[in-house]
Amino acid sequence: MKNERAEYVEILQKILTSNVPLSFFKDTIPDGQKSFFNMLFLTTFRQMTFIKNTVLPRFIQKKIPSKQKILNYIFYLSITELLFLNTPDYAVINSYVDIAKKFTDKFGANFVNAVLRNILRQKSDLLAAHRNTYFGAEFLKILKNDYSKDEIKQMEHFVSIEPALDITLKKSAKNPFSQGIILPTGSIRLEANTKVAELPAYNDGIWWVQDAAAALAVRSLNNLHGKSVLDLCAAPGGKTAQLLDEGAFVTAVDISQERLETLETNINRLHLAERLTVVCSDALNFNSSKKFDIILIDAPCSATGTFRRHPEIIHTKSLQDVIQQAELQKKILNRAISLLAPKGEILYVTCSLAKLEGEKQIDDFLKSHTDFEIKPISIFGTEKMRTKEGYLRILPQTFVIDGQTNLSGADGFFIAHLQRKI
Repeated sequence: MKNERAEYVEILQKILTSNVPLSFFKDTIPDGQKSFFNMLFLTTFRQMTFIKNTVLPRFIQKKIPSKQKILNYIFYLSITELLFLNTPDYAVINSYVDIAKKFTDKFGANFVNAVLRNILRQKSDLLAAHRNTYFGAEFLKILKNDYSKDEIKQMEHFVSIEPALDITLKKSAKNPFSQGIILPTGSIRLEANTKVAELPAYNDGIWWVQDAAAALAVRSLNNLHGKSVLDLCAAPGGKTAQLLDEGAFVTAVDISQERLETLETNINRLHLAERLTVVCSDALNFNSSKKFDIILIDAPCSATGTFRRHPEIIHTKSLQDVIQQAELQKKILNRAISLLAPKGEILYVTCSLAKLEGEKQIDDFLKSHTDFEIKPISIFGTEKMRTKEGYLRILPQTFVIDGQTNLSGADGFFIAHLQRKI
């Protein structure tokens, strides 16, 4: 076993201490290692609360000294391999003992060796142990402000389920997938771990990958043909593609040039670039001489609703992150007003579970902007997602397919459709 795991330990430390997303590191991993790297990290994040709360306290009675804090990250990865992956036991122990020796000293290496061997002896009992929670303590603080214990438990169910692959099909295209489920809201759902580039009609540009919850945002709008739409924070472009497919003229704005290049690549594959204008700009600094019929604000947010696909979020996001993002969202909403035509529409979207970034954000906006009103969202198949105000609040447990756990679930989303009265 090569000790590229020493690098993995350092990556895990950076993710958990600096809030760096896992995706940031994926491109740095050699192709031959990517599959294992991805499986190791996703499994580690999904099992980390169990490892912290149940496994380690059985075998470590004293707090690890701060100067040897790296041992925590060594334990998270090594225990994940011992309990949940198929790596030979002896190889796991030898590898991580060597890593401990590299990062600490002989005592640290002996400590890791002893703990891992004791865990191995109790492997069956540990795997059978009851689990109280999958979410980290800080993540739970976010959710407890807005949801009941039962709702949170339902969300946690989806931490350990590999998310299915959702597809949005062009309006004019025929469904090329012989297998898969057509959801009531129109998305096509395929099994998890499907290789996208190998799917039918990939090169024909008639479909794109988009979570079923995310696809509901643009479906909230009506009569887009010929309308001018400002798509703020647009990359990677799933909603942009929907707007273009509906016949809108779209100005896509994003702060990241790299992400905009990905957007353009995606739109070109779909043969939808004819009515697209791309601008690299901060949403708060974007200027335009013309006013837009519709502004889609795909607002920067805590992204807590995407924990199924990005489980590091359940260990890195805090209530403070939510508060900071809510402040930025408020500024973007206020900036958007100056770019909106008379009687124009704002579609506000976040992939956050926190109501401070959703319901409360829009409630506050409407209190201070009485010239706007809610346009209640009505899409077939979303009856259970609609709030009394007319918003959509989508939770991970929204799309549940009976008897097919691996095809259930969705990202958490909030969608509000507003209209200027004059």
